[in-house]
Amino acid sequence: MQMEWAENSELHGPEFAEPDRPAPKLVMFGAVTLSAALCTVARALGWRPYVVDPRDRFTSADRFPDAADVLVAWPGEAFARLGGIDATMSVVMLSHDPVLDDPALEIALRSPAAFVGAMGSRRTQQARRERLRAAGMSEAEVARLAGPIGLDTGARTALETAVSILAEIVAVRYGRPGGRLTGAGGPIHEVPA
Repeated sequence: MQMEWAENSELHGPEFAEPDRPAPKLVMFGAVTLSAALCTVARALGWRPYVVDPRDRFTSADRFPDAADVLVAWPGEAFARLGGIDATMSVVMLSHDPVLDDPALEIALRSPAAFVGAMGSRRTQQARRERLRAAGMSEAEVARLAGPIGLDTGARTALETAVSILAEIVAVRYGRPGGRLTGAGGPIHEVPA
């Protein structure tokens, strides 16, 4: 059965594997319920999820069993402990607290991170962008911020919201708009050359 699937699948099996690429990192700021759900979904995708929050009362590892690590740290220290930010890392703000989110955003938006996003309403996003500009960030840096984060799936639960957020990150990772395949043109899977 496995051989038959590999021979007849659209990508012939092994194309789905990425053996030469390290697992991407997903760094979440805010030890909240959504962080735990994102850890679960990220692990299912083979990613390495990290939860960061300077408030040690929220960061017990048992709250985040799927996290690669839970760091009790401020943003600068957390990124340093993770080895810096590279072009495969995605960074998301989930705390809804500017005291934590804004410093992390200032670092992440000036980095080569593949994706930087933040939770919050459109009004919250507008206020956040104004604070970032007031802190000296350029329009190009602020424009990198995905917020409100996630695809418009109508998600209601933490796990559904996690799927929505990771779907947006995956779409950005592969240069796709994240819409429905039903209305999309071109190949569903682009085979690397």
